[in-house]
Amino acid sequence: MVAFAKHTHTPDPVLTVNGPDQPNAVTFFSNGEETLRVSDTGFYVRGIKLEQDDKEALLVYNSFKEWLIWQQLSR
Repeated sequence: MVAFAKHTHTPDPVLTVNGPDQPNAVTFFSNGEETLRVSDTGFYVRGIKLEQDDKEALLVYNSFKEWLIWQQLSR
């Protein structure tokens, strides 16, 4: 038996930073759907906001942004 496969999937962007509709957000996508968003207003998993204290979201967002900048500058 001989099988043939044709690759038809074009990969979508996996990571979006500071999109025009979500300022100050880092958003991860899977199969074209938002799976995780870290922003200065909160954490969202599949569009549902998670509970945290007043400063946790801003602290984690700023830390992630610093790490991302460091990664780019370290190339």
